[in-house]
Amino acid sequence: MQKLSTQKGFTLIELIIVIVLLGILAVTAAPRFLNLQDDARDAVLQGVAGSLESASSVVYGKALIAGQTGGTGSVNVGSGTSVTTVFGYPNAATEANFTNILDADFTNEFGTAVITGTPDAILIYSTAFGDYANTAPSASGAACSVEYTNTTSADVRPVITVNSCVQ
Repeated sequence: MQKLSTQKGFTLIELIIVIVLLGILAVTAAPRFLNLQDDARDAVLQGVAGSLESASSVVYGKALIAGQTGGTGSVNVGSGTSVTTVFGYPNAATEANFTNILDADFTNEFGTAVITGTPDAILIYSTAFGDYANTAPSASGAACSVEYTNTTSADVRPVITVNSCVQ
């Protein structure tokens, strides 16, 4: 004669296995849902914007000392490196200016692009975002970029805007 089991439910070991599997799934899937990479890129872009603010102030100080705060000019920022200026601030029309004042290599993680139809503004963008490694953004307000717009007159600071990577 066969004995029928009337017990129903899960054993303690089965419950522990399920909890462990859910933990492993949460650890591997959570970063995709939390979007930590874009938050990290935003933090780096905030740092780039801060560096631009600081470097612009230093260049303006040098231009002020050299008496070149009216119209366009050129300022030596050290080691024989010159930066073209507009009202004493770095000129956005020249990509080399930003390489020189930030002492940065814009070939790996970041790129620069002139905004279409606006020669007075430049984008510094993260090449790891979207398809930017293949196609550079060229529109004002492009995601995951810092936008630097030249000053329009003497004693007016350039406009530096961070466009978030998180969408």
